[in-house]
Amino acid sequence: MQTDPKVQRIIDWRESIALLPDNHFFEIIRMYLGEIKTPFNKQKLIEELGAFIRREENRKILVSLLSETDLRIITAVKYISNATQEKLFSFFSPAFTFANLYERLLNLEERLILYRKSDKTTGKTVVFLNPHLEEDLEPYTKQSVLLEYPEYARLSYETPSGLTPLLLAAFISYINKNPDICKSDGSFKKRTENELAGLFPGKRELLFNLTKAFINLSLLRETSLGYELDKSKLLAFASLDEKIQCAYLCVASQGHFSRNLLLKRAKLLLDVATSIPREGFSKSIILRLAYLISEDQNEGFSQNNFGSTSRFSQILNRARESETQISEKDSDLSSVLDSLIEPAALFGIFSKKGIDVHGEDIFVSGPIFEDQSYFEENKKCLSVDAAFNVTLMRGLSLEELIPVMDFMELKTFDTAVVFEINRKSVMRGFDAGLSANKIFSLLKKYSPYEIPQNLEISIEDWSKSYSSATIYKGYVLQVNSENATITEKNPAISPFISKILAPGIYLLSVESDEQAASIIQKSGLDFIGKIKSSEKGYESIGFPQFVIPQKSGRFEQSEEAKTTSDSQRAAHFEKMRSELEKLNLPQEKKEGLLQRIQHKIILSPAQLRADSVKYERIEAGGMDFSGKLHIVEGSISNNSLVELHFEDRIIVGLPLSVTKTANDATVLIEVLPEHDEKILSISQAKFVKRIRGSVLR
Repeated sequence: MQTDPKVQRIIDWRESIALLPDNHFFEIIRMYLGEIKTPFNKQKLIEELGAFIRREENRKILVSLLSETDLRIITAVKYISNATQEKLFSFFSPAFTFANLYERLLNLEERLILYRKSDKTTGKTVVFLNPHLEEDLEPYTKQSVLLEYPEYARLSYETPSGLTPLLLAAFISYINKNPDICKSDGSFKKRTENELAGLFPGKRELLFNLTKAFINLSLLRETSLGYELDKSKLLAFASLDEKIQCAYLCVASQGHFSRNLLLKRAKLLLDVATSIPREGFSKSIILRLAYLISEDQNEGFSQNNFGSTSRFSQILNRARESETQISEKDSDLSSVLDSLIEPAALFGIFSKKGIDVHGEDIFVSGPIFEDQSYFEENKKCLSVDAAFNVTLMRGLSLEELIPVMDFMELKTFDTAVVFEINRKSVMRGFDAGLSANKIFSLLKKYSPYEIPQNLEISIEDWSKSYSSATIYKGYVLQVNSENATITEKNPAISPFISKILAPGIYLLSVESDEQAASIIQKSGLDFIGKIKSSEKGYESIGFPQFVIPQKSGRFEQSEEAKTTSDSQRAAHFEKMRSELEKLNLPQEKKEGLLQRIQHKIILSPAQLRADSVKYERIEAGGMDFSGKLHIVEGSISNNSLVELHFEDRIIVGLPLSVTKTANDATVLIEVLPEHDEKILSISQAKFVKRIRGSVLR
């Protein structure tokens, strides 16, 4: 029979206490239950400790002493799966230094609110919430606790337009005319830089990112003449929702990713953007938001959905772990989104709303989320003048604009976007498969006015000139005159005959050797042999679709439940200090108990017991070399971290060994969180502090 999850968590908590080293185990028992009477039973002592926590008055005081910072750390532990110390440090960076977060975690462990347990699979130490306090903490640990609203120092009143179908179309029009836009290293050529500056004022950075995205999405492919648009892939891309297009382009501007990673990051980006409240979030809070959303998304893919031992589950998890290792080899989730924030602001997924008091940019959801219904309803947004200049306004989707771009040439992209129809641009349209009638049809479809008659005459003339000579590339089927009629009427072949070049010579609309071979096989005409020569075509499998999240208030800050006010907590401390002063104790014992009051370990006067305190010196500085050496050596024997302050930096780590010389001593230390080993001078340290060892380590 399966154990109830809550019961299992209580069992895990008891096991974590039972597995403590004896000195730590007895320390925590004395702190809360008093002196241990012999003989004793370890399991019974753990049950008594659980009973101490379950008492209503103790739970109330434990919760009432929680500060806002305490609640943020507890909430992060609650919502971040497998919350290791490194994960928490990454989540809260840069709000906490590693040492500061470490001490706060230790303090919450000493207060019996958190505990640690080794993960059997990874071997890493994971932090958990004490199951005895879950219900009491529930009202105070909503996800919004982790997402503080910014305090504005300055507002920004400029909102960039970002990506629009019209901008993408204008860029496509430019590439149609100018395939040779990049150097071998991917940067723009000088000529391209100058032309783009004139055509797209102030959009150089956006267009550079857009070019990288087009290449990484294979919308642009390299040819001997430069770059060429993959029309079939471009049309597949254009069929996506505009927000998904924008997200894919933003992600692809930062690198080339597998379909799965592209989808995952694009979805995360839109989820984050739609979850930002109207007040906005600073950059560091957006990274936290991304972490929380990713945790929510990953829950749906946990192996528990399939059974932990199923073969299907194991295959999925191996594939997922392998891809995660590749995607996050050099960085974590925060840095993944960190790299996307600036391009997302360029592309219109985010907008900068101002700067907070810490100098961080504040972002809100960008212009791509604005209501576009007015523009979408206005399809008559094109006008042509007598000089064949075409002015285009917003209203058409990218899918509708692509055929129009085949026969137009961009003149300028500004408040109004102006194109030109000329002989060369129309010839490119014919090359793309458009006819004169199709061009007329598109112009009339999107223009509320009559098309100038002289334009129609010119296009007809250019069409006649274009059709006077033709060069073909593709699959050609040649049969003799005896078999021509049979071939033309064959139901397997006739749909693919795009043009009869001469009697018995047919140009086929076939894209690959495999397709051609399949058609021949289906035709049943055994006189047609193998393909004599061929050239591979390009195939497109399109782009993955996903549901775009709606703007929701799930991370909006509401009136959060408050534990107690600062004044109420101060009253508790004052009461405990007053009770301590009444006791006739040695000064060292009083200082030890006073430290516990300050650390919120003392919940009631009954815990003010001298026999539970052991005085320890944990810091030294200045010229006190022997004191600093004593702290480091004591940290090694206690397996505790140390904090070493130098002129230019502060080092936190686990001291491994000390080497003494005639005038100094050096410590070999494992620096955290990097886990690098360094040798440091103890005498040159201005200040040395032992970070209190975890009683639950």
